[in-house]
Amino acid sequence: MKVCIFIIFYIFTGISYVLAKDNQIDNIVAIVNDQIILSSDVDKVLLLLQKAGKNFKIPLHSNFLKEKVIQKLIVDSLILQEAHRMNITINEQQINTVIKNIALKKNISFDQLKNDILLHDLKSRFHHDNYINNIKKLLKIKMTSDYELHNRIHISEQEVNLVLNKLLKNKKQSQKISLSYIFLPSLKKDSEIVISKRKRIAENMVKKLQQGYDFEKLFLECKKNKSVFLEKKIFWMRYSDIQKNFSDVVNVFKKGQILGPFLKNKGFYILKVNDIVNNEEEIINEFYVQHCLIKPSLILTDEESKKNIFNIYKNIKKGMYSFDNAVKKLSHDFHTSNKHGDLGWISKEFFSSNIDKEFLFLNRNQISKPIRSPFGWHIFKLLDKRQTDKFYNFQKQKAYNILLNQKMILEKQNWINDLKNNAYIKIIR
Repeated sequence: MKVCIFIIFYIFTGISYVLAKDNQIDNIVAIVNDQIILSSDVDKVLLLLQKAGKNFKIPLHSNFLKEKVIQKLIVDSLILQEAHRMNITINEQQINTVIKNIALKKNISFDQLKNDILLHDLKSRFHHDNYINNIKKLLKIKMTSDYELHNRIHISEQEVNLVLNKLLKNKKQSQKISLSYIFLPSLKKDSEIVISKRKRIAENMVKKLQQGYDFEKLFLECKKNKSVFLEKKIFWMRYSDIQKNFSDVVNVFKKGQILGPFLKNKGFYILKVNDIVNNEEEIINEFYVQHCLIKPSLILTDEESKKNIFNIYKNIKKGMYSFDNAVKKLSHDFHTSNKHGDLGWISKEFFSSNIDKEFLFLNRNQISKPIRSPFGWHIFKLLDKRQTDKFYNFQKQKAYNILLNQKMILEKQNWINDLKNNAYIKIIR
């Protein structure tokens, strides 16, 4: 291996020597196994950063930034070599999906963006090919990283429940409270005697309200009093925000409750709790499904997609091939095709439509008739169904995502370290 690397290094050094005559030297800056990184590769990244208009605190061509770019290119090279070893390939449909998303962000059509890429250099297809190859590289890096991290990261039910319990303890913090308030102004220039007087007035008002005096009646009386006025009669606030803005020890527990007085920068506040909206239990139907997807595109109309999915459905029902084979060979959802089209647990919110009617009467392991969604035409296979508390489920998913993000950062670095430790890497200064 080292001999091969030396030969490659020798050849490219020779080429660089020849090009030196035209002042077009493209030096090798790093060797990664049997791949090389050129100074032009580094310059391209620096140019992209410059075009992106990033506000760096350090000069774009500083040695520190160049070193960071070289390290990033080394990691990308290692991951791309892994992608090659795993035979990961990118098809035209995947590339077009990325271009569509880029066009959407630029607020132009898919065709406009493709024409812009092609017309960038009328004399050659270099820019177009470069653009497409960069998309392929990015997709390969993402798919390889996703696959590797999926295999490395394991989150147990016990771990999720520990985080979930902490989140549920804070459930009260997300309560929404409807409040009315009376405000007694106090200026910074006021003396301590004036502030103390205002405080006694506010405390007497609170005492009066707590003894049953009508808040609305007091509110009207305040409007007539020039020293007491109301800015806003009713507003909504989260319980956590009330604690943050007024007092972290305040405890809201019932409608009609009087809170305060609270001294803030501009004066004293007296609050009345009008209503409390809790995160009440909401039972929803969820379905554990696999799917086979046919998506309409520029070359496949919605009607043709519908015809294709119905043909697939008929062939599965006739026993010409299995649902799993249809997913593996025919599904347009490349993200799930390698895991049997597994979508996990979904509810009607997944498609912003009522799928309950379609799934409630399916038996387990039974496939649905083709169903249209904003994503395209689907055949679903129902694996299981359940009823869950929507809020509880949301909090559980949140707990899982917290753990996933924590482990993702750690495992990605561990994986990159493993790749580096098992590779031949030489940075040429």
